[in-house]
Amino acid sequence: MKELQVPEFKTDEEEVAFWDNIDTADSMPNDKEWFRFETQNKRAIRVPVLPEIALELIKRAKAQGVSIETLVNIFLIERIQQA
Repeated sequence: MKELQVPEFKTDEEEVAFWDNIDTADSMPNDKEWFRFETQNKRAIRVPVLPEIALELIKRAKAQGVSIETLVNIFLIERIQQA
């Protein structure tokens, strides 16, 4: 595991571009635990996604070595925490 070097950003757009184009997999511990989510209700729900969005999600999930479901859950958690 190598340490992730995060630069200082002048704008929000610079930061978004940085995180959208970086693979953080090499910076995460390889303990298989950092993307596990405990939920009270173990039932999953289905949400329709536009095909072009699905293709981008698949591409990003593959690049990060995670499932599309995990990637979507991470995006949703981050967005909820920002609100």
